[in-house]
Amino acid sequence: METLKKRINELDYFIIAEIGMNHDGSMGNAMRLIEEGKNAGVNAVKFQLHISEEESLINAPKPPYFKREERFEYFKRTAFSIEQWKKLKNLAHELDLYFIVSPFSHKAVDILEEIDIDAYKIASGETTNLPLLEYINSKSKPVLVSTGMSNWEEIDNAVSILKENIVVLFQCSSQYPCSAESVGLNVIKEMSERYKKIIIGYSDHSLTNYSSIGAYIAGAKVFEKHFTLSKKMYGADARFSFEPEEMEEYVSGINFISKTLKTPVDKNDLIKYQNMKTIFEKSIVAKKNLEKGHIINREDIDFKKPGNGIRADKYKMVLEKKLKKNLLKDEKIHFEDLES
Repeated sequence: METLKKRINELDYFIIAEIGMNHDGSMGNAMRLIEEGKNAGVNAVKFQLHISEEESLINAPKPPYFKREERFEYFKRTAFSIEQWKKLKNLAHELDLYFIVSPFSHKAVDILEEIDIDAYKIASGETTNLPLLEYINSKSKPVLVSTGMSNWEEIDNAVSILKENIVVLFQCSSQYPCSAESVGLNVIKEMSERYKKIIIGYSDHSLTNYSSIGAYIAGAKVFEKHFTLSKKMYGADARFSFEPEEMEEYVSGINFISKTLKTPVDKNDLIKYQNMKTIFEKSIVAKKNLEKGHIINREDIDFKKPGNGIRADKYKMVLEKKLKKNLLKDEKIHFEDLES
């Protein structure tokens, strides 16, 4: 496969299905999610690699939307072996999808190096974990960075550490779900101006397609959307994720807006509308029977389809002209019927 950065640069847009932990520790679910992502038209799949003992204290608080299980035990229960991770990566590559993973500890990075993933994704909560960023940077792999919880100073610090390895910087708002008021499309332009050599993306936590279409118009090129087999599945993110049909529509929406923006329309080029103009526009017709020699006035004419006679916008050109022949009501008037 081409390098991730090269591929992103070649495309008009690049879409990542964020599977995260929506597999709930099931290899079957994880593999099916990769396959469904491919069917939906995404370019990459993204997972998370959590190692409870390496990243969290046992009594660390959990987010309000995750209530049914202690996160420390949840991450242990849903963990994959190295061989399972390799199997998932190989499946993604067989389907021509890039395999991206978010690590949350140095040990997770070591495992991902052994798996040889395509790129690292820095989760919003890790953007200020500069030791982890320094360690990831030492691996010389492409890095994508989320900024959902970070201010400009924190983002600057992360960018300065990752340097040449950072490929994508995501505008993101760490709200689940994200409201329209918190999307922050303005930040995409600000990022583009502040980090001129970095591709800007949008990590979408809203429940619709709309903000990503707006983000594309604002200049984002890489998009990330949470992905699940069903919103009813167990886990923290499933209810905020897109199901396969929704993801397919998501991809189609960005594809549609991409085509509209890269294909300018010349309003003076009417060739494609000639048949339609004949059908829908109106011609000048006699409003009543008119005799040869009659001088046409405004009360003598009407305007009716089709538009293959003298068009309605030329009506002043027939006024005060003498007829060279008799005309019946609703008969189209032609210039050859008039004395010059």
